[in-house]
Amino acid sequence: MKITFLGTGTSTGVPVIGCKCKVCTSKDPRNKRSRASIFIEEKNKKILIDITPDFRLQALNNNITEVDAILITHSHADHINGFDDIRQLNFSMNFKIIPIFLNQTSYWELQSRFDYVFKELPQLGGGKPMVSIKVLEDYDRFFINDLEILTFLYYHGKLKVNGYRIGNFSYITDVSFIPQKTLEIIEGTEILVISALRYLPHATHFTISEVKNLVKTLKPKITYLTHMGHELDYNELSNYLKDSNIIPAYDGLTVEV
Repeated sequence: MKITFLGTGTSTGVPVIGCKCKVCTSKDPRNKRSRASIFIEEKNKKILIDITPDFRLQALNNNITEVDAILITHSHADHINGFDDIRQLNFSMNFKIIPIFLNQTSYWELQSRFDYVFKELPQLGGGKPMVSIKVLEDYDRFFINDLEILTFLYYHGKLKVNGYRIGNFSYITDVSFIPQKTLEIIEGTEILVISALRYLPHATHFTISEVKNLVKTLKPKITYLTHMGHELDYNELSNYLKDSNIIPAYDGLTVEV
C-alpha cells in the first residue's frame, strides 16, 4: 500500500491569511500545509480520502489523474469543498462515474452545498461531477472490487465523523472523542494517521498530548500526525516527538505500508 499525504493542514491551511507568526512565515516547505487529505494506492485501486478546497493543486502536484473511489470523513468545508473538481477526474477517465462513500449527514450537506450536481440542468457548460453516492452506517464494511474497507465512528465535537481502516492502516481526522467500539476496531493497526491540531486544549480537536496518550493504548508501529495548525513548527514538533514512534506528516510525504 502506498499512501501520499496530499495535505496536512487544518481548515485555515498554513500559512494562515494575514498571520505573521514564525510558522506562517517559515521558509521550511514542511510548514506549508494545504487542507488535510490522503491518496491511497492498493491492489491497483486508487482511493482519495476527502476532497479539499486545495484538491486541484494537490492533484497537479502529485500527478493524480485517476480515482476509483472517494471516501468522505465529514462535511466541513475543508473536507468537501473541492467536490466540483471531480468533473476533471471524470474527463480524464473517459467519463467514468466515481463512487462517493459518506455518512447520511455528509450526504445531506453535499446535496445542499452542491445542489446542481444532483438535479437536471438546462445547460451543463463545463460539466458537473459524475458520481454515485453510497451512504454508510456508523460502522460499516464495503468493498471496492476485492479491496475491503471498514468504516468506524468517532466525534468532532458533537459531529459524527467516519474513519476508515484498510488492512493494517487506519485514518482518523478531526477527532475529539473515540468510542470504545471504535478503539476495538482500530486495535492492531500498524500505521495510524490521526489529527493533532496543537499543544493547547481545543473543544473539538485532539491535542499532541491526547494523541500521545492514545498511541500508548493502541500501540501502532508508527503514527503520522495530520490536520496540524500554525501553532506547530515541523522541526520543533519532530524534536519534541523524537523519542516516540509519532511523526508529523507534511504535504507530499509518501509512505509505503
